[in-house]
Amino acid sequence: MTPSDEDDQRPDTARADGGRAPVDRRFAALVGHLRASDPHFARRVSEPHRLRSGQIMTLLGFVATLVLGIVPLVVGIHLQAAGLLTLGAIGTAFTPVVVPPVVGLVLGRLRPLW
Repeated sequence: MTPSDEDDQRPDTARADGGRAPVDRRFAALVGHLRASDPHFARRVSEPHRLRSGQIMTLLGFVATLVLGIVPLVVGIHLQAAGLLTLGAIGTAFTPVVVPPVVGLVLGRLRPLW
């Protein structure tokens, strides 16, 4: 067995001529076959640089807690308004629990392209 034959069998080694190793070609063929046989395959495979649904749920949960909980609570304490204190307390307690699952349901029904 020569060293060049050995390189073709190792999946982590790139070939000297710039081509792909046989394992890489088989993997690309497998992914191409899955994409051709299942049109939704490309939509389910997310790219790492885009926001994922879990990140969107966390972000919207944080924003909702800030807008519906912390801001009314701070303003209610400052103005001594019972209504704002109540809204702030309820918003701070429940929005982190309620908003992420609701956003998950909406994203699951919309099936975004990421």
